[in-house]
Amino acid sequence: MTWDEPREKEVDRLEEQLSVFHRRSRRFLRTFASRVHPGIDAGTYAVLLVIAQAGPLRLNDLADEFGLDKSTMSRHVSTLIRLGLVQRDPDPLDGRAFLLTPSPDGLHRLAAATDARRGEWRGRLDGWSTGELAEFVTAPTRLNTDLERRRPTQP
Repeated sequence: MTWDEPREKEVDRLEEQLSVFHRRSRRFLRTFASRVHPGIDAGTYAVLLVIAQAGPLRLNDLADEFGLDKSTMSRHVSTLIRLGLVQRDPDPLDGRAFLLTPSPDGLHRLAAATDARRGEWRGRLDGWSTGELAEFVTAPTRLNTDLERRRPTQP
């Protein structure tokens, strides 16, 4: 594929829009984080969402998913454990490791926040047809697949 000036400008637009989306989605997540528990921020809420969607997970797997170092992820996870939203169980395949899963209370609180979050999305996307929504979701799905498949090498 040829990388001419118009194509490069589209990449610039993509980066700009992803940056705006990131800022706005953090603000959006912050609103729902406090509904789960007043002691968590948007980043910790995002960690809880991933544990609930993809768990059980090891700390290293979570750190890798978020592109964070192990100590930063450990702080997020420690907060979730301390608040009773996540439980840490021994990994049956590796006695040195632990698996993280949402606690029953974490699942209950997350379900309530999820209902509220979906209601907010419904209100914001009310003017979109099902076809428009499906078309929009296709592009970031493809981008996420390509980003995962072509991870940059570590320096």
